[in-house]
Amino acid sequence: MLPNERISASEAICDSFFKNVPVGAGAIVGGYWPVKGEVDALLILRALLARGHVCALPHVVGDGAPLLFRRWDESVKMITGKFGLQEPIADDETIMPDILLAPLLAFDAKGGRLGYGGGFYDRTIARMKKQKSVQAVGLAYEMQRYKDGLPRDANDVRMDIIITDGNIYK
Repeated sequence: MLPNERISASEAICDSFFKNVPVGAGAIVGGYWPVKGEVDALLILRALLARGHVCALPHVVGDGAPLLFRRWDESVKMITGKFGLQEPIADDETIMPDILLAPLLAFDAKGGRLGYGGGFYDRTIARMKKQKSVQAVGLAYEMQRYKDGLPRDANDVRMDIIITDGNIYK
């Protein structure tokens, strides 16, 4: 997908997010800093900030650990963390999102998700859902859909909704 096509697709996904995911007053939304051509979740986060919501980005603690989320807005200083990902500096306490945006390498129509193999989002979503009601929202391009269904194991967590530039999968 060409860069200008990714921008248009990310904008369409942002529009679909606001049409399909209710974000209640006071909701905290966790996102991610896009890399490797991922859907630009920052479009959604910036729009949420403009509406007065609290947004957060993940911090990678280490292998085998769930992600931690720290408050983020455009004024927060960022550092390059583990795996070269941009993360908010550790000046603020961790917060737990009510809605979690997750990047997808591939997905299926039943909410199955394939990431980059570290299991970070599976561990994080599973831990969060034990503590409170969290909506897991996968963001992907329609061309990333695996039509035959992804293989799953016991640790894989399904997304509650997946939003693409062409469809919504619940």
